[in-house]
Amino acid sequence: MTKVCIVHWCQGAGHAARSIPVAQELEERGCDVSLEGGGPGQIFTEMNGYGSSTYEFEQVPVIDKSLRSVIVRGLAEVLPSALKRLRTSFQFLRDEEPDLIITDDHTTIIAASLMRKKFYTVNHVRPDFFDGLEKLAADLFDGFSTLAGNEIFFTCLWSHEEGKNSVEYVNPLAQQGEGDVEPYDVLLIPGSFGSGFSELRDRLEKKNLDVRTVGDDDWETKPSMSPYTEAAGCVVCTGFSSIADSVVANTPCVVYPNLHMQEKLAQQIDRRNISGIETAYSEQEVIDSVTSMLKSSYDTPQFSNGANEIADYVLDHEEHRLNAGEDAQ
Repeated sequence: MTKVCIVHWCQGAGHAARSIPVAQELEERGCDVSLEGGGPGQIFTEMNGYGSSTYEFEQVPVIDKSLRSVIVRGLAEVLPSALKRLRTSFQFLRDEEPDLIITDDHTTIIAASLMRKKFYTVNHVRPDFFDGLEKLAADLFDGFSTLAGNEIFFTCLWSHEEGKNSVEYVNPLAQQGEGDVEPYDVLLIPGSFGSGFSELRDRLEKKNLDVRTVGDDDWETKPSMSPYTEAAGCVVCTGFSSIADSVVANTPCVVYPNLHMQEKLAQQIDRRNISGIETAYSEQEVIDSVTSMLKSSYDTPQFSNGANEIADYVLDHEEHRLNAGEDAQ
């Protein structure tokens, strides 16, 4: 049985949400999977049967991009928490002794590299999203990941395009869940950092639309969003994992970015004609898109789950490695 360790990054629940479908797919194929990572996504890993009390992965705080914040908070908060997280990554990999590592966690990449363990990286951004120093940093991260590890899986809405060597484009990663949900009009998903969704909901409800909001007082945390994205007429969300949960469920999606990284993704979507997905940068633009999407003639997105592609790739390569080892003997 192949032992797989998956570690997700800690800033936002979406990192866990993208890791869970990969873990589930590998388990269905007979792998022994351990999934950890901490942060706001920890509750979802635990609700899906992963995580343990043995490992406490420190949460690395999100800071703004100003020079003062990078220097002051970087030294006082980010560096100490990252070092604690690195120690836990070392402990986790030593204890588990995995055959395969799949991660989007910076400290796990460093730990695996120093332990000379091969790993696969999952990423939802590319260097060409950025300019200047951000692009340089992303290029260096890519280079280090592929030099020390195996391929990078870029989960995206344009997997038919080709990347550079050692970068495999795959479809969005979405959790699969069960449950019957009555159809309704609009699902709002603010994510960990979204804002202004209460006002948006008020305006949509004034149009006599049936609206639900993830995380409001009436919402109970669910192990998977897919039954709710599938039942919605359309979804309004901010970030990567919520987009994936929507489009894999074939539900039209309005991307309403809030964070810098989310805006970079929205700009990439704007450069392409992707059926069933629109971007919006104001409440009125969201409302206009929702109104359009709820018409019966609106095209729905058509995406398969990228977890299948990742599982195919890593297990095929693991089988090839084992066969090569047997031949060498």
